[in-house]
Amino acid sequence: MTNEELIELLKEYKQNKAKLNIKLKELKTARIKLKACDDIDISTTSSYGENQDIHSKNKISNKVLSKVEQNETRRLELEAEIESLEEIVRDLRNKVEAVEDRLIGLKYKERELLVAYYIDGRTAENISRTLYYDMYQRNCTPRYIQKIIEKATKKMINI
Repeated sequence: MTNEELIELLKEYKQNKAKLNIKLKELKTARIKLKACDDIDISTTSSYGENQDIHSKNKISNKVLSKVEQNETRRLELEAEIESLEEIVRDLRNKVEAVEDRLIGLKYKERELLVAYYIDGRTAENISRTLYYDMYQRNCTPRYIQKIIEKATKKMINI
């Protein structure tokens, strides 16, 4: 993995994680619809039960046949949609896990500064004045923050 790819993954981390959650919910909904599509109840009635004035010959009517065909086409469409959603989820999950796995390998200070800089989009100056001061109760220069971030990025690439 190159430095540019890693930085791009870090910057898109929040968006990818949100997309992943949305796609997982869509996938769950599609699977529920597919299951509901498979649970079809097609029944015929006897001539002396309900609607006894209608003489049924227990033939499948066009309504039942069209409903079966609609359910079959719907089932095929849902299966194709589920397959494409699974591919998207797999890709997003790989991106999110690549960032999370590499962040685990960093020390606390490196991880917090890197997350604040790339993922949260804060500036080095802002980090040095607020986050670094909150963590260590001392000031530092934005250049020092930049050096820590560069060092942590190199460390992530080597993981």
